[in-house]
Amino acid sequence: MHESGSWTREDFVRRSAAGALALGTAFAPRWVGDALAAVGKEPVTVHRFHSRTDLVPPIVTVLEHREGVSAGHLFLAPNSGPGHRGPLLVDDFGHVIWTHNTRPVTAMNFRAGVYKGKPVLTWWEGRTTRGLGDGTHVIVDNSYREVLRVPAGNKRPSDLHEFVLTDRGTALVTAWERQTGNLSGVGGPSSGPVIGGVVQEIELPSGRVLFEWRSLDHVAIDESHQPYSAKGAYDYFHVNSVELDHDGNYLVSARNTWAVYKIDRHTGKVLWRLGGKKSDFKMGPGTVFAWQHDARRHGGSNYLLSLFDDGAMPPVQPQSKALVLELDLRRMTASVYRKLTHRPSVLAWALGSVQVLPNHNVLVGWGTSPYITEYDREGRVVFDARLPKGGENYRALRMPWKGLPAKAPDLIRKYEHGKHVVYASWNGATELAAWRVEATGNSSAYRKTGFETKLVAPGGVKRIEITPLDHKGKPLHAAKAIKV
Repeated sequence: MHESGSWTREDFVRRSAAGALALGTAFAPRWVGDALAAVGKEPVTVHRFHSRTDLVPPIVTVLEHREGVSAGHLFLAPNSGPGHRGPLLVDDFGHVIWTHNTRPVTAMNFRAGVYKGKPVLTWWEGRTTRGLGDGTHVIVDNSYREVLRVPAGNKRPSDLHEFVLTDRGTALVTAWERQTGNLSGVGGPSSGPVIGGVVQEIELPSGRVLFEWRSLDHVAIDESHQPYSAKGAYDYFHVNSVELDHDGNYLVSARNTWAVYKIDRHTGKVLWRLGGKKSDFKMGPGTVFAWQHDARRHGGSNYLLSLFDDGAMPPVQPQSKALVLELDLRRMTASVYRKLTHRPSVLAWALGSVQVLPNHNVLVGWGTSPYITEYDREGRVVFDARLPKGGENYRALRMPWKGLPAKAPDLIRKYEHGKHVVYASWNGATELAAWRVEATGNSSAYRKTGFETKLVAPGGVKRIEITPLDHKGKPLHAAKAIKV
């Protein structure tokens, strides 16, 4: 080893033979804490990079990381707190893999999917008012080039709460509408402004509406638990997730009625209600939920449904929890299959998600509370992380993703402590493991250290070439020359 943190080519080839861990997580810090500024010991809440000054994502602090964590990266899109807005992909140590600045608008619902047989990333971006969105839905390919930008259909406001691609070439999205309705059943006037939830399945790329469901046509206003206020239109329903059930029908979660609805995909008829004032299921001990988010179907012969039980806004429970319920469709009963809570206790007044992973671990995004936690099958915490103070995240997901940016790596030269150094980064290059620095008669490989790596130029040379390498030492992009 010739420079601190550098390898000879022989070192690199020998060490990389051990595989991805030899260059990746094995050299990452075990825990990533909030850094402290040199002056005043103030906590540093955002990343700042020499090579990408336009990117200022929030720091994700990893509090717990144990054996048994599921494979995949963390998909986040913080919508408040320090740092820029936009999709944020990080690894298990909190290192940024890819981030995209969407300011002045915000982004939510960031995830991986498949579009036309190819892997893509999707999210919603736009503006929010009183918990409702007006924006558009975005798809980018694995080179981070925009493929499609599509709004909700029928000229409705494209809401933030759902955008998920299906395997039949469509997308499920949410929207909303403002109408006049009888609000006397909730303490309002006999005629007043009301907001209804809208669910659509749209064809891609055309955006043509194949199915539309309007809550005001099927769910009475007085089913709402939302306290009436004369300020603004009454948001009685507030749809926040849409899921394709195994039979092709839809599952719709409505925060303000405390219910999940099974919707016939042909007629729009409500086939059953789970929870709320008119539940078709007998709710067993511990199954009652309130202000919930992210209802998802699991299981085979047994019907399992996961959701995030906020329990607040206003508070009706002491703490938020992740629930997996087992539904008996013959007896129409609901029982608790799994229940997970956070320590210390949290009570999220909005947002939140529950993802049942392929190995049966459960990843919970705690909504307006800044934590992201993964539990194993026995309910033990194997991963816990948090955003900076004030940070909120609509959904947290763990998913596989491989990206190779269309743009070249970013390099910037600086002169520090009598040496020429280069800061190198490549936003979104998931397979990047090291950087090779070459000059006449000199070649060294520097392992990747987080999002940005500091490279030291050999003395006495005027020009170096820098090449990004994968875990096997194979170039991922042509060498880039830089004067020193």
